[in-house]
Amino acid sequence: MWALPNINAMNARAASEASKLRGAIRRGPGKRQKCQYYGCGARAIESAPRFDIFSEDPKGLVYVCAGHNPWDVEGFFLCDECQRVMCDHITWERYQVELDGRTLCLKCAAEEYFTDPSNWIDPRQVREVGISPDGAPLFDPAAGYLNLARCHHVLDVNQPLPAGIKFADNAEFDSMDGHQISGGRLLDIIDALEGQEFCPVLDAGYQFAVSVGFTCASPPLRTG
Repeated sequence: MWALPNINAMNARAASEASKLRGAIRRGPGKRQKCQYYGCGARAIESAPRFDIFSEDPKGLVYVCAGHNPWDVEGFFLCDECQRVMCDHITWERYQVELDGRTLCLKCAAEEYFTDPSNWIDPRQVREVGISPDGAPLFDPAAGYLNLARCHHVLDVNQPLPAGIKFADNAEFDSMDGHQISGGRLLDIIDALEGQEFCPVLDAGYQFAVSVGFTCASPPLRTG
């Protein structure tokens, strides 16, 4: 069982050490620093900053030789949008997702997903909510059917929300059979939005459960 790290303490430490890390990047690796790619014992020639989804400050360095890229080191990846070397995970949940054929960190995925008007739903059109992993779209306006199995994973526990997005409510589901294990009646959650368009997303992926977050724009995209 994993324990959630203290994100605020992690961010504060990174902010206080940011200037020191920038200096280390400029200087490059020491003469004895080895490449961190698995099985490579070559001398490192690059000190690349590594980031996570919780703040803009680098959280450390990745050392590589001339024959390897920083994002090829186990536990890291390159985000196709922000072009930063990102930490793959800290706890059980991964911070790397595929969205429209690109590899993105959850921060970039969230910003991109929430700005797409096609991902926003008028709650007054929703008549039924279910989990259908058989290919049904996220929302069928003709049938009024919201398929939570098609919610994209674009948020993580304690990840800052993009500007202009606010959390309304959530519900959690067993990741094996899909039955709801916490949260209110789904149609009641949607009715409580009072006509404000919403964007349902996977906002946490635990070892044995997932959370679907019902997010809204702030200020509202639509009211009444």
